[in-house]
Amino acid sequence: MKVLAYWAARTAIFLAVVAVLWALGWLDIVMLVAAVVIAWAIGYIALPGMRSAANQQMDGWVHRSEKGLRTLDAEEDAEAYGSAGETPDAGVGPDDAGTEAR
Repeated sequence: MKVLAYWAARTAIFLAVVAVLWALGWLDIVMLVAAVVIAWAIGYIALPGMRSAANQQMDGWVHRSEKGLRTLDAEEDAEAYGSAGETPDAGVGPDDAGTEAR
C-alpha cells in the first residue's frame, strides 16, 4: 500500500506541474520533459519518508519472492557438493582432468 501511495503522490505532483506549465503557455514535448524533471525533483525533495517506506516495502516483496530461489539453490548446492559442505578443487574442471602442462 505504501508503494501505491508513493506512486499516487508522485503522479499527482507530475500532473500539477503539467497543469502549471500548461497555464504558463508551454504546449509542446519540452513541457512534458520539463514536467518530468521538475516533478521528479519536487517528489525527491518533498517525499523522503514516503520514498523510504515504499523502498522498504518493495525490498520485502523482493526478499519474499526470492525465498524459493534461495531454497532451491541451497538444495542444489547440497546435491552438488555433498551435505558436508566440501567444495570442488579450484581450477580443476571436467575438461582439465586429462590435460598436461606443456
